[in-house]
Amino acid sequence: MRKLNRWILLLALFTMAPTSRTQKSPRTTAAPTPAKLSAEAERWVTQTLKKMSLDEKIGQVFAVWAYGSFMSTESPEYKDLLRDVEEKHIGSFAIQTQGSPLGIERSQVYPTAVLVNTLQSHAKVPLLVAADFERGTSMRVEEGSSFPHAMAIAATGRPEDAYTMGKITALEGKAVGVPWIFAPDADVNSNPENPIINTRSFGEDPARVSEFVAAFVRGVEENGGLATAKHFPGHGDTNTDSHLDLPTVTNDRAHLDRVELAPFRAAIAAGASTIMTGHLAVPALEPNLDLPATMSPKISTDLLRGEMGFKGLVVTDALDMGGVTVRYPPGEVAVRSILAGADVLLVPPVLDAALEAVRDAVASGRIPMARLDEAVTRVLTAKAKLGLNKSKLVDLDALAKNFDRPEFDRAAQDIADRGVTLLRDDQHILPLDPTKASRILLVAVSGDNDPYPAGNLENEIRWRLDSLASVRMDTRFVRADMVKLPSPDTYDVAIAAIFVRVADRKGSIGLPDDQAAVVDRLLAAGKPVVVACFGSPYLAQRFPAAKTWLAAFSTVDVAQRAVGRALFGQVGVAGRLPVNIPGVAALGAGLDLDANPMELREADEKTENKLQPAYDVLVRAVADHAFPGGVLAVGYRNELIVHEFGRQTYDAKSPAITTETMYDAASLTKPIVTATLVAMQVEAGRIALDLPVARYIPEWNSGPNPDWRKTVTIRNLLTHSSGLPAHEDYFLTLHSKREIVAAICKQTLEYVPGAKTVYSDLGFILLGEILERATGKTIDQLARERIFAPLGMTATTFNPAKSLAAGIAPTENDATFRKRLLQGEVHDENAFAMGGVAGHAGMFTTASDLAAFCQMLLNGGLYAHQRLITRATISQFLAPQPLAAGTRTLGWMTPTPNSSSGRYFSAHSYGHLGFTGTSIWIDPDRQLFVILLTNRVYPTRDNDKIAAARPAVHDAVIEALGLAPADR
Repeated sequence: MRKLNRWILLLALFTMAPTSRTQKSPRTTAAPTPAKLSAEAERWVTQTLKKMSLDEKIGQVFAVWAYGSFMSTESPEYKDLLRDVEEKHIGSFAIQTQGSPLGIERSQVYPTAVLVNTLQSHAKVPLLVAADFERGTSMRVEEGSSFPHAMAIAATGRPEDAYTMGKITALEGKAVGVPWIFAPDADVNSNPENPIINTRSFGEDPARVSEFVAAFVRGVEENGGLATAKHFPGHGDTNTDSHLDLPTVTNDRAHLDRVELAPFRAAIAAGASTIMTGHLAVPALEPNLDLPATMSPKISTDLLRGEMGFKGLVVTDALDMGGVTVRYPPGEVAVRSILAGADVLLVPPVLDAALEAVRDAVASGRIPMARLDEAVTRVLTAKAKLGLNKSKLVDLDALAKNFDRPEFDRAAQDIADRGVTLLRDDQHILPLDPTKASRILLVAVSGDNDPYPAGNLENEIRWRLDSLASVRMDTRFVRADMVKLPSPDTYDVAIAAIFVRVADRKGSIGLPDDQAAVVDRLLAAGKPVVVACFGSPYLAQRFPAAKTWLAAFSTVDVAQRAVGRALFGQVGVAGRLPVNIPGVAALGAGLDLDANPMELREADEKTENKLQPAYDVLVRAVADHAFPGGVLAVGYRNELIVHEFGRQTYDAKSPAITTETMYDAASLTKPIVTATLVAMQVEAGRIALDLPVARYIPEWNSGPNPDWRKTVTIRNLLTHSSGLPAHEDYFLTLHSKREIVAAICKQTLEYVPGAKTVYSDLGFILLGEILERATGKTIDQLARERIFAPLGMTATTFNPAKSLAAGIAPTENDATFRKRLLQGEVHDENAFAMGGVAGHAGMFTTASDLAAFCQMLLNGGLYAHQRLITRATISQFLAPQPLAAGTRTLGWMTPTPNSSSGRYFSAHSYGHLGFTGTSIWIDPDRQLFVILLTNRVYPTRDNDKIAAARPAVHDAVIEALGLAPADR
């Protein structure tokens, strides 16, 4: 079958029922009152059964596979499915995956929904459609919400997380027409050698497993699905894969009651609609060791229905598994399973043989008609419980609204984050610090066929780092003997990501010896190694030399992202081990690791008081009418001090300045918005520094000085070496951005481009236009999306709303142009004429918001686990430029004699001033920045006393922090 390209979903948000954050911990003890069918539904069950022929009844107790992908109506696969429905009267289908040379191919959501509708439309009796959704719908449907394995859920310690997973799985399953959920796994994994249950289980403590099983069951049943507890009477204490052979559970009856059966009792009490029987030999319950639980009346009827009181639907595990096929032919398996008490026979290996055998057994009296009617009645009851008797078709129009909703994905990621468990960190290296330049080696080791192991993990960590090298190996595409580890001299820290999937017919959950040897060599290389284990936690036994060990209990995408987030402190680590790892860690083990928010911390009072000399300088400046007030923000080694002083104006009744007072930042717009956005576009390859301006604004070349104009590049604009004059009063005659840009393109150049630097607003107005043409977005939109929102700069904007005006320091009392006091509107006249949004001015902000931006630069482009730009690009844009004789970078200025930065800022420092009385200076050598926001132009711009105040403040700050050189 050809695979249909994934549909592009348009997601429309709607309000979801209360999430796991508001749910109380689900109860696991009180048995609910079984939901009774309505009288109408009861009549439908009774009448439908009466109308059925023998063949129709027999078909109802069978379930077969279906793969959700595009198929032609003329294809053999399509015709086979229709024959299953129309001729064989099959009552249930199970959505499956398919193998491919590159791995597993899952069904797709829209083809699955369409297939369900097609089959339902051809079915005389509504169909039950099921899927193995143990870890969410994505286990079988490609676009579904992805959850980690059950053991990771248990590691959170929160049964409500199991409820949330069950709830979302039911909602998505119902949306796609697959409401029968073959989950939860109710096995207690008490055997470390178990090759098929392992991380599919909630752990080895039967009480805790029972809690999580019951919570998942309620999550499914309360949200429109049928939950299926499996594999009865318990597959956890075995060391054989029932897909290959018949495992034996050797425990005595007392142990079974205390351990294996406990979660199934909890599932029944929680309202599970179905129980799946396992292919297990259990001598304490069934003396015939060749008779699996699936085919044992003592287990499926006497114990499950008699002793445990289960009244719902019993479905077998897949009948094509070695646990039954190695002992009985397909027909006999089907007959014995029905006689044992099964109501649905799941995927017999030879369907026609099974149908014929059941038909013959009923005709001969071996299967009493009452037993068949009983099974069919339960099947019909389950269908009526789901409302299929009234509505059996999927609403395709609603599918995009109800499937894979963003809040589902967020909930799944939160759960995966909580499940990560730290078993060891003897090196004390976690969390890793991405703000420091370091070289990381990722060694991905997959004990399975995997063309690209750790792909999601790499995606999660690569953007955080300056240097990441990757080495991969698996059992098919890149074998261990083909891999050579890099020299330890080439990396600072290694991450060994070990993947071992729990998979049917594999027979093992260990790592191949040759791969384990590679991990051993890495551990012995002399560099710190973090081992991140995706899958079986018992692998920790194999690597006692590993000093740092993170367990994720799952190989899926959300688990990989969760580990990536934990490695760098984006989330804390507080998971607890749900099993014992002999010789390594006990049940409940786990170390706590606090999250590192990667944000500025508020300095303590002692540090704040150190800066009193700087505050005194500001008080004197206010008294001298250099400015009426302002805000000083000092960031030092990731700690922030914000100090407000003075008032909005010199009037004693004027509002006092607060730390949240907004200021017209004027030309700080140039480096913070325009230069940063240009850097981002350079990094993205949309803008090149040394291409001519005419490449982006073709009309530029039509102006005067044509020979000069052709040589002007983006770099010239950024370094103020373009030949453009410093300023022109375009606002006197022009009234739009379009007109002003056109005027600049006709402006006479005053000097040979590159010959000198003349600080010019005009070049940055052009840069703003280039950004808008390159991206199709306005500068303010770009700034909001790419800078302000990621950094949490919520008080930073262009054209602030009028409702904010009272909290904005006024600038000039404009007596000549606008003839009013300017408060909350941009001071720069050209920017005003351009609508308040321009590349050279227009940004309003607070000191705290600017502090986040400054720290982002010091962090190498990261802040609050958001990367705005790479460290390499920052270095490129902050390097002193020869075009400007080293006095400017690409967007910033550097310290020069008599600089506003004062006497102490290092040669690697950079800063910028704003005409209204604002400034920023950043010293990367000291991990220091100083922000000064004032409205020195109030009431008039004819006041330059700030020129003396700025360097005095900067000197006072550095001296107060004890950073001034002793020889000065």
